[in-house]
Amino acid sequence: MTDPVKSYPAAIDGLVVEHNGGVLAVRFDRPDRRNALTDNIVLALIDIVDAASSDESVRVIHITGTGEHFCSGFDLSLRGGGDKPRAGATQRQMRWHINRLVPAIQRCQTPIVASVKGWAIGLGMNIALASDFVVAADDARFWAPFVDSAFTPDSGGSWLIPRLVGIARAKEMILLGRKVSGKDASDWGLIHSAVPNSELDEAAAALVAELADRPTVALGLAKQLIHGAPTSELEPHLAQEGLALELSSRSEDFHENSRARRESRDPDFTGR
Repeated sequence: MTDPVKSYPAAIDGLVVEHNGGVLAVRFDRPDRRNALTDNIVLALIDIVDAASSDESVRVIHITGTGEHFCSGFDLSLRGGGDKPRAGATQRQMRWHINRLVPAIQRCQTPIVASVKGWAIGLGMNIALASDFVVAADDARFWAPFVDSAFTPDSGGSWLIPRLVGIARAKEMILLGRKVSGKDASDWGLIHSAVPNSELDEAAAALVAELADRPTVALGLAKQLIHGAPTSELEPHLAQEGLALELSSRSEDFHENSRARRESRDPDFTGR
């Protein structure tokens, strides 16, 4: 059987991918541009998340940025020039591009942690918010700059933010362009937690390690249930819960937990 780790590039221009044990570390690597993303990075990230979803050696994905910032969004300096595109070009490009990224992150059953320091802007912010857990420096800054620049949100921002913090604060962030600190983002429920900058790496590593040791099958199915609940009626959702319970109870980790309880010890979950 081919080693699944070999399907991940060691690095592409602006993106570093490292597989260490059960952790797939993905790092934005354009510090001179505050880790602004290119077309190639976005497309590679979609492929990496999709591949990790079915790679049984990956138990958690950890997304970070090189240097002082997480990600300043898409690199708009790469746009423009050449002939004027046909009407509707933006919508067509987004369909195969950034509009595939947030759904890929949300449907990935492998838990995803984002460590945020410095700026998380636009697309960069939405990648973080689409992740399962965001650990941020308390002085990090989350910013949806779209309306400030006289255009409208993209990459799921107007979908993610209201679901996380409600309509009033979503309007504050999107319509008024408020820059939200890591501390305020944690207090609002926009992110999982905020810690002093000097403690960020340690706090994120501890969370990643905790997730990597948990029952991966049950985590992924529970994640699907949580994401599906807001748009589901109760009875269909109960049916989905029953299906997830059936699947998770057939996992090796479920049986390991039963053995551990009988033997009065902590379970040793392998993610299967």
